[in-house]
Amino acid sequence: MTTELKSKTMQEVNIAEAARCLGMSIDSIRRRIAKGELNAHKVPSPHGEIYMVEIPEDALPVPETNNEEKPDSAATIDAMLKTISVLENELDARRREVQELHVLLQQAQKQLPPGKTENKAAETPQKVSWWKKLFSSTEKAKA
Repeated sequence: MTTELKSKTMQEVNIAEAARCLGMSIDSIRRRIAKGELNAHKVPSPHGEIYMVEIPEDALPVPETNNEEKPDSAATIDAMLKTISVLENELDARRREVQELHVLLQQAQKQLPPGKTENKAAETPQKVSWWKKLFSSTEKAKA
């Protein structure tokens, strides 16, 4: 087979794409490469070398040129629009709840007694180091 004929009938794809096109697992593709049943060669990539597998062009999926919608896609779109509507209503309800909670919080803060303006340092007990506690307890024990 000549190179021109080969390039017209064969397409190079990575292992995952070859597995999808041929309806096999990635491991099966790797085994077939190892056995020599599939032609492949390594190509450099940003993450190391990858195998490019030669598969027949007729095995590649043909993209749909049909612009008509599938019958179930209209139903899916309608269901998604309904879901969006329900979620928007729920979001509005949550916004109202948050606003009401803010009002309640402000009312509760107004009912609290005003803060003390006294010197808080006088209220907090002095910290005593452990060795002073130990020394004073030994002095008390001797007495």
